[in-house]
Order: sequence, then structure tokens, then C-alpha cells
Amino acid sequence: MILDAALADIQGQGISESGTERVLAALIDQGVFVPVHDDGSLYLLRNAGDSAPALPGCVSEACCAEHLPDAAGTVYCDAVRLMGIARESGVEQLLLFASDGSSFTVPFSVLFKAMAQRGMRGDGQRLRLTWSTHPLAVALRDAAFRRLQEFPDIHCVWVAHARWLDTGSENLMVYTAVDEELPSPASQRFMQTLLNEEVTMGEDDPMVSALALHRVTHAAETANLDRMGLDTIRIDHSTGRIELISREYEDPEAAEAARRAHAGQRDEQPDEQPQRRWWRRS
Repeated sequence: MILDAALADIQGQGISESGTERVLAALIDQGVFVPVHDDGSLYLLRNAGDSAPALPGCVSEACCAEHLPDAAGTVYCDAVRLMGIARESGVEQLLLFASDGSSFTVPFSVLFKAMAQRGMRGDGQRLRLTWSTHPLAVALRDAAFRRLQEFPDIHCVWVAHARWLDTGSENLMVYTAVDEELPSPASQRFMQTLLNEEVTMGEDDPMVSALALHRVTHAAETANLDRMGLDTIRIDHSTGRIELISREYEDPEAAEAARRAHAGQRDEQPDEQPQRRWWRRS
């Protein structure tokens, strides 16, 4: 791997301008795997001597599993997605891990400058979000509807199927719109509640990732999510009124059509009677 080799050169030859440029170029071209917790929240680390947390990025999933065993999984992120994470979370540094366990810190400001020099503005469509009829997505949607009243800092939830266009990697995404500063403790507790108390995940189920957005700071992003036709749970905490919006309810045949289209993309035959995911309550 180019990025792994570039990091090895940094460790063997010392930090230099040319070595750093090679790491940045490989990072932009190759991307990294970002570790996450069980609830889909970001797995952050503090580098030696730094008080502010850093976002780890590993050259491969195997690298993450070996050197960050406490992480529940990884999400592939290209440079554009890393930019979005940095802006949404406020994290200022990326801590790159090589296969041998060595690490190298890259300030996001330096990465963004390198991207700008290559003409990358960060507004390309590298992640495609679509409505999901996967049983796990339906279970997450229904569980969010049942439990959202318990989280007054969360005002809206979207459940989506995410496909990373560069790699073809797929997972489920749960977005939350919150009032509090990011990273959002309420969103983390919400996802822990859904995954630990409500939803039973099977071995073949897709990974679930979560991302909190501030209602004011990220108003444009939340408005865009509303336009995508995703399963949406919206609540007015002042009145207690909660609304679940889904194409499944608006058009009973829509869910079956989506299942067949999704199966057709993979040359699979959909189940005649798709089974919904069972959930559990504590």
C-alpha cells in the first residue's frame, strides 16, 4: 500500500518536507479506515503531549484490528469525507497508523491545504445515501420512534443506506439533528440505547454508523437529508408530538419495489416475504 510505504519511510528516514508531501498525496489518493465504537460514534485518541483528541486513521481494516483492538469496527473515509468529519466534529488532527503500529500526526489544516492545491474543493458526491428497506434499517427506524422522546437534545433522526462510491463499501447510517455542541453525548447515548436495548444485530447484518449534526450549524446538511426521502423520525419536544415519515407508509408497494431493485443490483433474488428484524426491550 502506498500510504503504508510512505509512513514507513517517515519512520525510517525521519520527517522531511518531501516525506510529508508523499504521505499527504497517498492519503488523498488512498483514503483511510476510521475506527468507530459499537454505537457508530467516532473512536478518538489523545496523542502523547496533546490535550485535544485526534481522529485515528488506519491504512487497512487489519491494521485497525491489530493496533486498535478496542474499536468495534471501521468506516472507510476518502479525503472528502475526512474533511466533513473534521468540520462536523471539531477534531483538528488525524493520527495515521501504519501496519507496523507506528503513527504520524497530520493536522487537518495541512490536509485541507494539500487538497486545495490539487483542486479538491470537498463538495464532490463520494457518498450516496438512499432509502433502505433492509430489516435492520426498519428495526432501527422503529426503535428510534419508540425511544426518541427520552432524548430532549435530539430533534430528528434519519436512517439511510450509505454506499461509498470510490470503494463500493456499504453500511447503514443513522443521522441525528441535535441542539448540543458536537461531538454529541446525547447522540452517543441514543445509539447505545438502540443497539444495546432495542435492536438485535445478526452476523450478516451491515455495519451501523452514526453521525450527529447541529440543527443550526449544519442546517444545510439536515435540509438536504430531508430532500432525500429517507426514513425520518421528527419530534417536537415542547408538545411531545412525534412523526415517522416513510415511503413504506405512503406507498405500500414502494418497499417491495425497493427490495427488488436492491437485490437486482447484486444479481440476487429477493425473499418473497422479507423478514423484519426482531428487536428486544430491556
